[in-house]
Amino acid sequence: YDDDPLAPPPYVGAGMNTPAQAASLAKELGRFIDMVETEGAELSKLHELVPDTFSEHWQKTLRFLEIIVDWWPEYLRERGLLSPMERRNRLIRAEAQRLIANPPSGPVIVAGVTGSIPATAELMQVVLSLENGAIVLPGLDQMLDDAGWAAVHDHPEHPQHGLAKLLSRLNVPREAVRPLPNLATHKAKSARARLISEALRPASTTDAWSAFVAKADRDTIRSALDGVSLIEAPTAQDEAEVIALILREALETPDRTAALITPDRTLARRVAHRLEHWHILVDDSAGKPLRKTPPGALLDLVVEAFARDFEPAAVMALLKHPLTQLGLPAGDARKAARALELIAFRTDYLGRGLDGIELAIERASAQIAARMRRHQAITRLRDADWNAARDLLNRLKSAYQPLLDLAARPGDQPLADFVRAHVEVAEELARLSEEDAAPRSPLWQGDAGEAAAALFTGLLDPTLSAPAVSARDYPDFYRSLASDVNVRQAHPTHPRLFIWGPFEARLQCPDVVVIGGLNEGTWPETSDTGPWVNRPMRTQIGLPQPEEHIGYAAHDFSQLLGVPTVYLTRAEKVDGAPTVPSRWLLRIKALLDGLGLRDALAPDRPWLGWARAKELTEPVPRIAAPSPCPAVELRPRRLSVSDIERWITNPYAIFARHILRLEPLPLLGAEPGAALRGAIVHEALRRFAKDHPEQVPENAAAALLALADQILTEYTGNPRIAAFWVPRLERFARWFASTEPGRREGVARVLAEVSGSYVLSGPAGPFTLTARADRVDVCPDGLVITDYKTGSKNSIERLAKRAREGLAPQLPLEALIAANGGFAGVQDTRIAKLRYISASGGEPPGSEVTIDQEVEAIIEATRKGLERLIATFDNPSTPYRAVRRPSYDYRYDDYKHLARVSEWIGAEAEGGGDE
Repeated sequence: YDDDPLAPPPYVGAGMNTPAQAASLAKELGRFIDMVETEGAELSKLHELVPDTFSEHWQKTLRFLEIIVDWWPEYLRERGLLSPMERRNRLIRAEAQRLIANPPSGPVIVAGVTGSIPATAELMQVVLSLENGAIVLPGLDQMLDDAGWAAVHDHPEHPQHGLAKLLSRLNVPREAVRPLPNLATHKAKSARARLISEALRPASTTDAWSAFVAKADRDTIRSALDGVSLIEAPTAQDEAEVIALILREALETPDRTAALITPDRTLARRVAHRLEHWHILVDDSAGKPLRKTPPGALLDLVVEAFARDFEPAAVMALLKHPLTQLGLPAGDARKAARALELIAFRTDYLGRGLDGIELAIERASAQIAARMRRHQAITRLRDADWNAARDLLNRLKSAYQPLLDLAARPGDQPLADFVRAHVEVAEELARLSEEDAAPRSPLWQGDAGEAAAALFTGLLDPTLSAPAVSARDYPDFYRSLASDVNVRQAHPTHPRLFIWGPFEARLQCPDVVVIGGLNEGTWPETSDTGPWVNRPMRTQIGLPQPEEHIGYAAHDFSQLLGVPTVYLTRAEKVDGAPTVPSRWLLRIKALLDGLGLRDALAPDRPWLGWARAKELTEPVPRIAAPSPCPAVELRPRRLSVSDIERWITNPYAIFARHILRLEPLPLLGAEPGAALRGAIVHEALRRFAKDHPEQVPENAAAALLALADQILTEYTGNPRIAAFWVPRLERFARWFASTEPGRREGVARVLAEVSGSYVLSGPAGPFTLTARADRVDVCPDGLVITDYKTGSKNSIERLAKRAREGLAPQLPLEALIAANGGFAGVQDTRIAKLRYISASGGEPPGSEVTIDQEVEAIIEATRKGLERLIATFDNPSTPYRAVRRPSYDYRYDDYKHLARVSEWIGAEAEGGGDE
């Protein structure tokens, strides 16, 4: 800084973790400078402040601001620039000088101005000195008593504080201001104005309320409040519904105009959205955030996918954006995106970056070639679909090359380089096909496109002093810069309905006004001194306290109450949290309570009831559970042992899976979970048994871990998952190595993943039961059939208990197949015992539960139960009913949405489900 007066101050970015945070603070600094220049405050007085009297935080801030005092003016001078507020001040003062130098012969009128800007107050003083000059003050309260008016100067939050300051500056007593004749002669208007003046009088003089209540004409006050209604809705959504209804009803009267006036942009958007249900487009003066428009959303998605290293959800949101075409016809681009989603992302996905997507495609291709199990939607894809997915990925990689090249460079890079790369990527994504080509990219068309173009043009301005940023920081930095850009839509809107902020509503006069969002923190906003100066500092350098803004907001509120038909609305809860009514509402209600007129603000119509009734439907009787009854020839004649339990617990799932052939898609880019971990454990144990069918090697734990590591690489190739799962696998491997020799005693050989089947006779013909046993031990006294589980010891104990009771038939059904010689390569049909082994890797890392009593009885009971089940569903009149049994867990029912479970059973009966 000492060497270069135009270099950014050394405190810029100090304590900032990212450029985005620095940008956010820079916005606050810009607003602070604007306020200082608007108020004509003397920043030079910062040098006179004694830093030691403030905390360490404020001492640092003061040192930073002292640099700004010197640096900012020099920065502007060197570039021949004026700040916006300084330029405005000079223009206003130049007009004042022109009027002094050349007084016009005609009238000069200043109307609707409160003089909140000192330069404007100076101009008003000049106009007042002219022979034909006049000032029309908006809403000067001439009904407040002298004691109240005197106190206004000490209450910056009062609606008259700004006008009181102006009159003092103009040296004009309140009594010298002549009231407009229409207010003075209109009894109802005068009574309403008197009530509002009294309700909002300075807090230090509210003892005058008792005298007002004693003298008040209650009938006149009630009459004055005709047309004023207060609606307190339970939620913000209810408030929006009510407001939309009020605005819609106003249109029933020809030529009537209506407006919602609120500083709450979320409420404004909700109301606009509700009006769209009636095909009414309403003009919101605040506009729409750029990121909520198609061009802005695409530009945001470009950096979102880049920042998240091309995670599946981010990539698919980008590829499915309506502007994304990558040089392809729109239909082809969407079709290729769907193919890419199915191939790469509708499975356990752990890839990173665009190369990870390419690896996922090739892994999927290899799985299809090896006839591995994949979803039927993927197996049905044609070669053209695979080629389209690969082509789309190549186009995406090519489009992102500018940003990827920047990210590959060491260190931070100039902001302009990232901005240009961002534009290049977005334009390539939005590039039309040759047959659809247009002279200008659709990205920059329309109001939103032009606003986006203006943003990027500004960021590429060569006079812009911007910091270098990293590839990691640019996305948040861009979003911070773009967050303040709003787009005013030029499309036709309704000519009689409006949504305004309080500032835009000044000097407007619709027939019906809805004042919305009347909660503390919204209207008025919370007073905040900002991050740069505290209250004592504000006083010393000549800045107003933040309560003055509340005073101007109160003035807007009181002025709006002069409209003949006014609805005051608020929500009792916002985002689930209770709210506090606006202080102005509380004042009015308190005064009306004292007058015994609590019901004076009661709504003229049951708006809240209507809003709720609009969403209600006739009571619908609870439907019966679906009970499809397909023809016998359509019913499955072959099921696996795992399907049998599903058949017992919820026949509808069998109907959906095996008759309708509906199979749920895996979640988009789902993180690997218990299912994949179970598959890896099963595969490792299968390979271990295959490599060592007769004897356990000395290094059994190391051998099993080596296999698990190999399988982890094959399945995921992701070191993050390996780091998370390997400790569990290590614990289980040690437990397995120490206990496996005992299990192998007397065992001739161990077979893993043994496939088998057994054909039973049913009324409709043969029925085939299939299975793949995790492990079969061939022993002298018969077979030991093992089922590996990755759950805890308690879970396999419960499973064994249910198997004995016939409620978990999978392992007994495998025993039934073995007892009938159904497993290939297994000659023995004697069943010695059934066994569950837990491979949780937790505490304990492994355990086993054996069923060795009454095994034959369990198998026989299982056979009879299966035969009864087959016979039941071979009956043409037996439906595949959706059922819910208390003894079963239905959390993992893939078909409950198709069965519309929530319509015929309460969510509490879902066994922990999420209906």
